[in-house]
Amino acid sequence: MIKLQLVDTLMESTYQRLVSGLYFDANLKPYRKDFLDKVLNYFQERERYEECVIIREIIKNRFNHENESSYRNF
Repeated sequence: MIKLQLVDTLMESTYQRLVSGLYFDANLKPYRKDFLDKVLNYFQERERYEECVIIREIIKNRFNHENESSYRNF
């Protein structure tokens, strides 16, 4: 039960950082795509689709390396 609460807290705090425009963790390490995919999956499982849309757009814009200016805007 405690482990589940820790995961909930991590995912919620990550989402709040993303919405605030902070694309890195408290240690100033940028979020990796695989971690953001896990965050997206977490919110999909809980059927919180508004959060999913925001996270999916961040992933799409942040990791679109075809448009080289997309990652410089963050």
